Amino acid sequence: MGLQHLSLLKLLCLLGTISSLPRAGALLCYEATASLFRAVTLHNWNWHLMRSMVCQLREGCEETLLFIETGTKRGVVGFKGCTPALSYPPQVAYLISPPGVSIASYSRVCRSYLCNDLTNLDPIVKLKANTPSSIEFSSHTCPTCVGEHTKDCLPNFVATESCPQGASVCYSSTLKFRAGHLNTTFLLMGCARDYQRLLADFRTIGSIRVTEVRNILEKAQIVSGGPSSRSPAYGVLLGLLLAFRD
Repeated sequence: MGLQHLSLLKLLCLLGTISSLPRAGALLCYEATASLFRAVTLHNWNWHLMRSMVCQLREGCEETLLFIETGTKRGVVGFKGCTPALSYPPQVAYLISPPGVSIASYSRVCRSYLCNDLTNLDPIVKLKANTPSSIEFSSHTCPTCVGEHTKDCLPNFVATESCPQGASVCYSSTLKFRAGHLNTTFLLMGCARDYQRLLADFRTIGSIRVTEVRNILEKAQIVSGGPSSRSPAYGVLLGLLLAFRD
């Protein structure tokens, strides 16, 4: 009886091991998210790959990374995981190009073992290296920040920075990015070419679902981009009150 009981335990353990293995034809992909808005540097940022996941049959591995820049402020948002999308080679481009607020993206879908293995910002570094960097500044200034309302964009962290020529309209929006375990909402403020929604043409970026709602700045800032008698913190607080209102 004891031997039979021991054999049954061994069988159950074997079945458990088998059930945890990737299914025939299913991929193993890295699973990770990124959401960082402070102390982001192009050359020292690392995406730590600590977890993997078994995909459904015919799914591939995705990695999508966004680099957001406004004045001297930077942020990184990213997603790794399984996707039903067709494979495509690495794509690197500006969704919103400089001058002013800019958003660069890197994305790919592949179908080999743990192929979504990007750990740095090298594709963005190369993109920026091929982008003209000489900037002439105007006399206009705007509140500038990128990050979470309650952490990175508190009034004390909002700077008033000079606008580049051709991007002298003060812009503010609340952005929400969602994909898998990624669920981040953040404030984006800075100089822009106009006050339209920057990501109006993008409902998704890779698998990342995008929601953008403009915040209302002071009329003087929206029209002229010039400084007002109130502090930049006023615009941030007003944006918080009106975030996600139509």
